[in-house]
Amino acid sequence: MIHAYVLIQAEPNRVQDLIKELPNMELEGSVIQQIHAVTGQYDLIAFVESPDLQSLGN
Repeated sequence: MIHAYVLIQAEPNRVQDLIKELPNMELEGSVIQQIHAVTGQYDLIAFVESPDLQSLGN
C-alpha cells in the first residue's frame, strides 16, 4: 500500500465544496482518506491511499 500527500490548487470560492466532494470521488483503486484546507501556494492537501504507484498516478 502506498500513501501520498497530494497538493491541490483551487479557486478560493470552491475550497469548501471540494472538501465535501473529494472524499466521495470514484478513483481507480485509490482512496482519499483525508482532505485539509491550508494557506499558501496550495489550497488543499489530500491524503491518498493506493495499492501501487500506477494506481496513484491514475
